[in-house]
This record gives sequence, C-alpha cells and structure tokens, in this order.
Amino acid sequence: MADFGFVGQSYEAPSIYQDAQECINFFPEVDLTKPQGSRGIVALYPTPGLTQILQLDNNEVRGMRTLSGGAYLIIVVGPYVYSVNNSYVATKVGTLTTSSGRVGITDNIMSNTGLNAYIVDGVNRYYWVASTNTFATLPATDGPWQGADVCEVVDNYIIYNQPNTQLWAATDLGLVTSSNAYYGAKDGSPDPLVSLIVDRRQVSLLGEFTTEVWTDIGNVINGIISFPFQRIPGTSSQHGIAARFSVARFGEQFCFVSQDNRGQAIIGVMEGYAFKRLSTYAVEQTLMNQKISDAVAYTYQLEGHEFYVVTFPSINLTWVYDITTQAWHKWLSWDGSQYNRHRSNCGAIFNNVYLVGDYQNGKIYQLDNAVYTDNGDTIRRLRRAPHLVTDLQRQYFAELQIQFQPGVGLEVGQGQDPQAMLRWSNDGGSTYSNEHWVSIGRVGKYRNRAIWRRLGTARDRIFEVVITDPVKAVIVSANLKAEEGEN
Repeated sequence: MADFGFVGQSYEAPSIYQDAQECINFFPEVDLTKPQGSRGIVALYPTPGLTQILQLDNNEVRGMRTLSGGAYLIIVVGPYVYSVNNSYVATKVGTLTTSSGRVGITDNIMSNTGLNAYIVDGVNRYYWVASTNTFATLPATDGPWQGADVCEVVDNYIIYNQPNTQLWAATDLGLVTSSNAYYGAKDGSPDPLVSLIVDRRQVSLLGEFTTEVWTDIGNVINGIISFPFQRIPGTSSQHGIAARFSVARFGEQFCFVSQDNRGQAIIGVMEGYAFKRLSTYAVEQTLMNQKISDAVAYTYQLEGHEFYVVTFPSINLTWVYDITTQAWHKWLSWDGSQYNRHRSNCGAIFNNVYLVGDYQNGKIYQLDNAVYTDNGDTIRRLRRAPHLVTDLQRQYFAELQIQFQPGVGLEVGQGQDPQAMLRWSNDGGSTYSNEHWVSIGRVGKYRNRAIWRRLGTARDRIFEVVITDPVKAVIVSANLKAEEGEN
C-alpha cells in the first residue's frame, strides 16, 4: 500500500472514531513539481527551534516591534521598555505603569524630532524619541482620553482606541501628541470597538460582533479642521473579534479569531471587505466553550512559508496555519511529561532574522529551521495518521516503512543514533500499544530504512510516530504492507 495518508495536517474530529489525526511540531510542505499521487508530494518538516539572543528582565515579553528603518527593536518586558540596536545591545529606556498583559506598539516620523515609538498598555499612552533617547508618558490632558489598548499608524497619524467604548482617536499629523483631540466612533453597529488594524491604508475597526472600515479623507472640510477619517459605505462585516491581540497581518489580508452574535471561535481572514473562514471543525472544536479572549497572535515567514501563529493561554494551546499549504498544525513545547503552549508570545523581524519573545522569562529567541531544540529543551514531534479501515474487516499488518531523511544523526550526544518511536491503536484511538523503536540513521547512513515488521491485526488501526532527538526529522512518505481478511 503506497502512502496511505500518513503525511498530513492536524485534524482530530469531535469524535476520534471519525478522525484522530495529529501533527505536532511538524508542518506539511507540498512539492507541486511532482505528479499527483507520487511519493513525497507532501512531506512533514520540523518546526523551527529556538536559539536565545537576549535575556532581559525575568518577566513576560509583552510586545515587540521593529521601528521604521530597521535600526531599533522596541521590546516591552514586564513594566520595562527596551531599545535594542543591530548589535543586540539592549538599553532600558522607560517604565510603564503596568507589568503584565500584551501591549500595542507602533511608530511614526515626527515632524520635529524624527523617528519615535508609541506604546499603549490600556492605562496610558507612552512614546520614545530615538534621536534624543527620550521616554515619556503622555499626560491626561493630551487627546480626548488617556489610555488605549491598541494602536496603529496610517498616513503618519497614530491612531488608538478608548478601552471599552466605540471611540478611537488620532494624534496630530506627524506627531505623538493629540492636541487637536481628533476622535470618531465605530457607529455602524452598537457593539464596542475591541481592536483595530490598518490594511492598505484603510482602518478596519473590529468590534465585539461587527467590523467596519474607515479611510483618511483629509481633516479640512468646508474650512473646518476635524477628525480626518470617515466610514466607507458598504464595508460592514457581520464578524467581530473575540480577542483583541489575535489580529495580525497575513499575506495580503489580516487574520483574527472571530466572533459574532451567533457564536465564536472561527478563525479567518478579511479578504477585501469579506470574511473568509480558515479554521477547520477540528480547530474550532478545541476552542468551543473555552476562554479565548486572551488569545495572542503574530505571523512570520521562513523559507517561503508564511504562518499565522495563534496561542490560547487559558487553553494552553498554540495553533499554526500555513497560508501556502492551507494546513493547520500544533506548535507546542514539551516539559518532559506533557505538551504546553509554545514559548513564543510575540514576534518581529529584525537584523534579517525572526525574533520571538518568551511569555514567562524575558528571553528573546531566534526562530531557526536548522535548530532542533527549544533553546536546549527537547522538542517532541508527533504524527498520528488516519484510520486504516477496510469495511471493518480484519487486516493483517506485515510491515510499515516510514521514509525519514536518513543519515541525520549527530556526531556526539543525544541524536547520535536518532530513534523513531512507533505505537498503534487497534480500537479507533481509545488506547495505544507500547512504543517500538527503530533508528532513523546515524550520521552518513544514507541508505538506512526505518521499518517495523509483524505488526499484528486490527479492524481499525491508527499508527502514531514520535521523534524527540534533536535532528532534522523529515518524514517524506510511508508505505504499508497489509492484507484484508474475510471476517
């Protein structure tokens, strides 16, 4: 039996007897140059490892942004704001009044002092001027209100929301101050404004249940200076956002965890002014009846793949969607006994590498496809295949061969003789056998084959393989020798 669907994405249905597939710390890659149905048209590659770049304050990394021009990376860890230069020298430049929870960060070019960063933490708004290394909290007298949850930049206006209202405001043009107190209201529907994002110079206002789009029309109308934005007719969508920090730019659109007045937990993108569902029933099933309002997300690109990474802290789960293959996988850390959410809390591209911040300990890591540990900790990679059923007749399994990339063993230490650990279920996924280990192949052993023989009988068989050695564990294909019985 040629590849029987062993290589694939995560899809565990509400009933595991329908589908119990898992794909943890692997992601599928499709080779479109191969004929349909040929070996290796879909392979599983290991998710990136983590290499520590910086150790900042021992606290949650709350937000990261590379400022325009690429010379500075702004990182918020606990209550502290750091400026990082291209030599990875971190300088503590300011202190917030809060110490936990995600923050919003953006930047603009000030007409008087040049590049600056703008930070909001719900309670206050802050700014840092790069040329003078000046950090300040905007006073309560600045703008129509003091605090904000999220912020963005468009046409050199910094825009921000008023928490728990429909209101949003803009700074003066090219400044961080809001002396003119420009503000408007998401007034197409009565639900409050939760988050906002700029897409193609248009401002999408994501409410609790609906979304509407505004654009810059200029701030002088009939000789009167006013709020420069106006709602675009016909852009309302009946999808709001369930978690304000789940929104992230993704390809030529933006992605978020949605909700509306009929339910929640669908993940999708806005294509133009229309919402498109990306999540599967399997993804949504893990989110149902759970707290998802604290979800956080970012997107990153490596080797041509662009991924939307969304973590649900209250569920202890990280899902990842690949825009190229349109496939989902789980990206999880391993503590030696169980899976947990991935270490990353936010991310930014800086110095031509993608950096992420840890949700607990102030560490900044580089994502690296050539690293196979989480900063030295084990990455446990798992693939669970589809059910093997032939009209519920007994099947006799003689041999399973999984084609790994062979010869990937290390010279020394764990991984010298990397092992694949196979187990199986004969009852549709309710229980599993003991592990059966075979070698992937020591260094240079390019003809090594990972084969398991005499695998018994079953009417409903599921195979599952795990790799924990820190090697390039690529699964190219799988072949099975089996026969169908008559009872």
